[in-house]
Amino acid sequence: MQRTLFFSSLYETLRKFLPIIIISVFFQLFIDVFLTSNSFFALVFHWKLFRIWPPVNHLANMASLFLKHLILPLFAYFFASQLENRRGVHDSLLPLVNFIVIWLLFSDNLFVRYSGQNILLVSLIVFSLTRILNKITALHQHTLAKYLYSLLFLLVVTAVIFALISVEHLPSNFIVSSSQWLNDTFINQWSGHFIGVFCLTILASILLWLGLPVPAALLKPNFSLLSTAHNLNASLDKSVFNIPNLLSLHTLYDSFAIFGGVSMGLALVIALLIRSHGPIKRLTKIALIPSLLDNNQILNFALPLFFNPLFLLPAILSPIFGITLTAIALKLHWLAPSVYELPRYTPNILTAFLSSNGDWRTIVLVLVILTIGVLTYLPFVDHWLKGAGSEIM
Repeated sequence: MQRTLFFSSLYETLRKFLPIIIISVFFQLFIDVFLTSNSFFALVFHWKLFRIWPPVNHLANMASLFLKHLILPLFAYFFASQLENRRGVHDSLLPLVNFIVIWLLFSDNLFVRYSGQNILLVSLIVFSLTRILNKITALHQHTLAKYLYSLLFLLVVTAVIFALISVEHLPSNFIVSSSQWLNDTFINQWSGHFIGVFCLTILASILLWLGLPVPAALLKPNFSLLSTAHNLNASLDKSVFNIPNLLSLHTLYDSFAIFGGVSMGLALVIALLIRSHGPIKRLTKIALIPSLLDNNQILNFALPLFFNPLFLLPAILSPIFGITLTAIALKLHWLAPSVYELPRYTPNILTAFLSSNGDWRTIVLVLVILTIGVLTYLPFVDHWLKGAGSEIM
């Protein structure tokens, strides 16, 4: 019963939260594309909008940072409100308590620090806090007493959080160090060979599906990884086909597996554009531009992709097909590997072509892999449209 309450409330919250996500996504894309000095579009098209009026640029970046940190607390507020609505209660105090707690937990320099898309952890915290507060306030029928106990609970939780923060090296440093270890050690060790890239590809899709933060090195190209740096250095001295890590994270995953973001979100968007109608198709068109720029958050919330067993298999298979076909092509020397560093926010659909110094054969392979990704998603999209898809709007 509680599991049904958790997931039904979560899916309804994701649907209601979608307009905020759409605004957030397009605002962030505007900052990244137009107001970031070293972005792909600024360097390629020589856009100087970020220099027109520095105070506006600074203000926009501050607003972007604030909005990033506001997303999870707002989601907590919406989720707690939905849980209360299921009980027939319309009270803003308990959702506000959850908002404050999540803000404290996920703000910079606090307990967990901002960690991106962390829907699962936030949902579990909110669900637990809401259950505890409901049990506490159920003992008191008087409205004032309920408010006082809720405020007391908030003060206790806040005190515990700040007490933990004040303890040196515990636990925020541990969490940050663990994240750093994952990026610097684990991914570095696994990014230089096919089996490692294969496992990391599956890991990224599963983390996204679970609503957990995907490591930065699996979201976009990371040119500080040892395998990528060694390839670049070697390519300057000899043929690109003699690089030490031919089947690496950058030559396979970055260049041919994350079109439209993790799990090949662009293939899912195209599949929806082919099969959907009405409100769903309009929403998919809204998600198209962000997907071309490797942001698939809109569909993550709209479908939702989170915790949706129907989309787990194609979300894993699509990028796996991509890296496997690329590995075969590279081993047979059918195309040049991606070795050269690119500007920030370069669309992943262009990564292979640009990072291989303009090898036209990479375009053909990108189109083949994207087509396979679309065909992989199509039967699952058809099944979804016959069921839950009719209730998306």
